[in-house]
Amino acid sequence: MINNWYFKFLIITPLFILFSCSEIEDSIPQNYNRNNTHDNYVSPYVGIWVGTYSGEVSGTLILNVSNTGSMEVIRTLNGKVEEVYYTGLQEPGGHLNPAPSPKGFALYGSLYAKAGTWNFQNRSGNWDVDKK
Repeated sequence: MINNWYFKFLIITPLFILFSCSEIEDSIPQNYNRNNTHDNYVSPYVGIWVGTYSGEVSGTLILNVSNTGSMEVIRTLNGKVEEVYYTGLQEPGGHLNPAPSPKGFALYGSLYAKAGTWNFQNRSGNWDVDKK
């Protein structure tokens, strides 16, 4: 009786492992295609956007948008680079991630509208850009 049970165990266990591995192997192409689609994404807002911010303080903005929607923000004041920081877009509407820069400057709005508002400490105003 034990020999019969042991024999069944030796046959069934490898078959179970074989079928389990087959299912994992079948799902690999699906996962690869799903990940590859994300890797091939290109933001419709990719490029350099140049404009101004105005209000209580005025200056120039340069927004450099990468393929993935991450964005370098260069803010100038009186012709000098005031700060460079990195943020991103919230697709698909091109809305800027409202996270403030390390100094506290925050842009709100979208590249679809090419405009928005900004806040910095207790100051605020508007901004607008055009794609270069």
